[in-house]
Amino acid sequence: MPRVLKRILLRIDSLSIAQKIMAADLIVSGLFVIGGTMGFLAAEPAHRGFLVALTGGIVIFVIGAGFIIINLFVKPMEQFIEEAASTKAQHDIKEYKEDNESIKRMAYHDALTGLPNRYLFDDRLSVALEQARRYQHMLGVMFLDLDHFKCINDTLGHAVGDQFLQEVARRLQGCLREGDTVSRMGGDEFTVLLPEVISQNDAVKVAQRVIEALKQPFWMDDRELYITSSIGIAIHPKHGEDAETLLRLADVAMYQAKSAGRNNYKVFTPGMNAGTLERMDLECGLRHALERQELLLYYQPQLDVRTGKIVGAEALLRWQNPKWGLVLPLHFIPLAEENGLISSIGEWVLRTACAQNVMWQKSGYSSLRIAVNLSVRQFQQPNLVRLVADVLQETGLDPELLELEITESVAMQNVDFTSRKLKELKRMGVRIAIDDFGIGYSSLNYLKRLPITTLKIDKTFINDCTSNHEDAMIISAVVALAKSLQYKVIAEGVETHGQFAFLQKTNCDEVQGYLFGKPVPAEDFERLFSNSLQVFKSAT
Repeated sequence: MPRVLKRILLRIDSLSIAQKIMAADLIVSGLFVIGGTMGFLAAEPAHRGFLVALTGGIVIFVIGAGFIIINLFVKPMEQFIEEAASTKAQHDIKEYKEDNESIKRMAYHDALTGLPNRYLFDDRLSVALEQARRYQHMLGVMFLDLDHFKCINDTLGHAVGDQFLQEVARRLQGCLREGDTVSRMGGDEFTVLLPEVISQNDAVKVAQRVIEALKQPFWMDDRELYITSSIGIAIHPKHGEDAETLLRLADVAMYQAKSAGRNNYKVFTPGMNAGTLERMDLECGLRHALERQELLLYYQPQLDVRTGKIVGAEALLRWQNPKWGLVLPLHFIPLAEENGLISSIGEWVLRTACAQNVMWQKSGYSSLRIAVNLSVRQFQQPNLVRLVADVLQETGLDPELLELEITESVAMQNVDFTSRKLKELKRMGVRIAIDDFGIGYSSLNYLKRLPITTLKIDKTFINDCTSNHEDAMIISAVVALAKSLQYKVIAEGVETHGQFAFLQKTNCDEVQGYLFGKPVPAEDFERLFSNSLQVFKSAT
């Protein structure tokens, strides 16, 4: 360090002097060479502690507004500048390295989740494929898509959606083995690289861990949210030799998982390619189904367990396609949700079902209730309440004779949102049913928060209620719970006399199923009114 010959503390009028000063050459950040006989950098609080150099070996150090210290150094100014430039060079190198690392990270990682992006994933997949070929081992590629994630963005906003994706990324990383890679491809799509697997079953185990991890509740801003995922799996070299083929086939398998009901995984099989082409044809035909009047409603009766009287009808959508014949909802409703057609189709179903019930009322079948299913996307629509009100007004149907059904999984996606929307609907007088109860998240705690009127026990419990003690106990518990909350209980999928006898003993309110009538067109449904008592007596 150079020896200080003299240190002078001066008090100055910073404003007046600062207005007269001009810097000749900027050497480095924080180090200045000032021209003229007087040099000073305005002593504002932002520059407190700023080092300023003057020609002739004089260094000024600003210590506060209005004060400076002048140090006179023995060391020549040229040496002072040379050393400063060396320090600057070292600083520049460090800064360059940091900037370079930052740029590389931004180029190869997703900004939201911090996961590798598609470029880094492709690079790692290429390297992994080279290793797999060289050492002749298998590798797996998974394509993952979150089910109905758009509903979260639409209802809670993109800020919550972004937090959700960050938590999903964290859970995905926790499911992988050391050396595996999970990447965000964009939106709610992720890919997983399993660079070395002994068998296809290794990839399946990872997929199962992921599905289970994502089924657990998410907490966002004190909201309890749920989501599921659909996963497709492709294996090298069984399904493909190159990266592009493996990703494409994993994507095809993922769509098969969605078509099979979501919340599961599918391993690619050769037949899936044909299924993809069929799916494209199906989507094309569905876009014209409404305008060509190919959609129609079937109705399945709901009977009072005590009297055997038909008290309701569930409206079930069908598609009469010229090429494929009668297409069931399982095959086209998920497709309609994905391509945005579900809104117009759902509105048509609601309006048609309500109008049909009004016709039955006028024919003398008073107090008959009509049940209409709402899909995930329909329920999330901002204008749903307004739409229901308009349809009731247009058709003249008594609101108490309309029952809207949502599944347990839809209700649980955002309980607060669900509760608010259902309360609006119930204030109109509309009845609310939870469909497929028991197979979703099996959480009974939320029931008291939802203004529902009916629980529908899923047919998977009814199937074995006479032979499986656990299913029988579950049904009895659900009925007891519903009674305590003053809900009605409907059992779906009743097909045998034994099932019906068991439900009578549990004090279940209503039943529907093939034992009492299959879904039929409106004109055929009317015939069921006349012989329902005869069917009921034979069942008892």
